[in-house]
Amino acid sequence: MSVPIQPVQQPAGEPGGEQRPKRPDAVTIAAELWAAVIIGQIIGFIAQYPTMRDSWDRQIASMPADTPKEELDVLTSSALLITVMAVAGVALTVVSVTLVLLTRAGYNWARIVVAAMGVFLAVNAGFMLFGDVSPTWVMIPLVISGVAGIGSSVLLLRRESEQYCRAMTAYRRRPPQPAQWPPAGPPNGPYSGYGPGQPPYWPYGGPQQPPSAPPHVTRPPSNEGNEFRGQS
Repeated sequence: MSVPIQPVQQPAGEPGGEQRPKRPDAVTIAAELWAAVIIGQIIGFIAQYPTMRDSWDRQIASMPADTPKEELDVLTSSALLITVMAVAGVALTVVSVTLVLLTRAGYNWARIVVAAMGVFLAVNAGFMLFGDVSPTWVMIPLVISGVAGIGSSVLLLRRESEQYCRAMTAYRRRPPQPAQWPPAGPPNGPYSGYGPGQPPYWPYGGPQQPPSAPPHVTRPPSNEGNEFRGQS
């Protein structure tokens, strides 16, 4: 006859009953908009190389006449300007991505910084519309980047975004929960663990009981000696 297996109960939720706050859609969409911001800024930054080259050459031309020729040769080389632009672009991209990821994780200070950066990019794009930008087509990715930045700032400054960051701050500051022992559930089957407050699992119809002592049996006195004397 097969014995029914009784499942072990496991506690629901995290230890202590605290759950990680759910990220609101406003924060998620704001982080996705910043992907468009970063891509647009990278395209605009690379496209403005001719303008930066002209400005770089004007700065070198204004240097004193007694500047050594070797120093001028280094400064006028294209490799130096490209290296400076590459280092600056990578650094700005890494900083932006890091701040966006921290905002998604619920850090309130990062949320404020990212929102301020979005407003700055939007204002900068507005000034470029009335300025002399070369080439002209570079305005397209910069304007798209500015619009995405101001949209991200609006979402990050919403009430639910602030509440999420404050809830995450409280969640990270919670005291560590002690480990439960015995474990909450069986790792490899019904016979390898038991739930909190429950006796070890016993598959024979009820909780396991400690073994009891065998019953004491009283034996009657033996009459083998009387029978031997009677026969004699």
